[in-house]
Amino acid sequence: MTRINGVQAVLAETQARLNLITEEMEERMHYATATRLNHLARTLALSLGLVTGAAFAAGGHHSLDDAAILEPDTCEAEGWLTRSRGGQRLLHAGGACRVGPVELGASAEYARERGASETAYALQAKWATELTPGFSAGISLSPGWQARVRPRYQATTLVALATWEPREDVALHLNAGRDFVHAGGDENRAGVSVEWWPRERWSLTAERYVEQQAHFVRAGLRWAATEDWTFDASRAHRLHGPGDSSWTIGVTRRIGR
Repeated sequence: MTRINGVQAVLAETQARLNLITEEMEERMHYATATRLNHLARTLALSLGLVTGAAFAAGGHHSLDDAAILEPDTCEAEGWLTRSRGGQRLLHAGGACRVGPVELGASAEYARERGASETAYALQAKWATELTPGFSAGISLSPGWQARVRPRYQATTLVALATWEPREDVALHLNAGRDFVHAGGDENRAGVSVEWWPRERWSLTAERYVEQQAHFVRAGLRWAATEDWTFDASRAHRLHGPGDSSWTIGVTRRIGR
């Protein structure tokens, strides 16, 4: 009887330990899933603001914007697909139109990573003007929202823009701004880029920028197939900080003239 009681006690203790291990594993899995969702949500909330501002004038998915807006009575629609080294996939679709002295835009993004997914939306208002021949300045304001969460409003990005064109085939862009996060710490973002048109319909872009506490460089190629259709591809490389390197391909369609 004593031996039976001892075995029962050992079995009970083993079962209790197994239960604790199971509970701990479930908590870790739940935490990992929540962490992935939070990472995706934060990435979308803080990136859409700058992306919406940069997409239409600078062209496609590049992170740096130029100090220029669409011509009167002109709109643009664009989309791109990004795949990061960490496995995240992001699909973007948006559009913008010239409305009086400003450019107004809207966009949506869907991101998926390791079974978790998030959707975010953003609006954008942009103003720019030429101060002297070859030099322009502007400002971009972009609030962002996230679907299926409370509160949905996530952040607003405010960016000051400057563009200098020392030659007809070269343009330099400088951005400096800040993410005003609704439920978190605000963050600075800034960068510089150069565009070069080596031949008609082809351009090369190089960027160095900081966003979401990470430093990146990007190199891209753009082809204007017609006056209204543009295709581009780029490689963004993470230098240090959170985030992953990525490849992106995109297309832009200009409507009206």
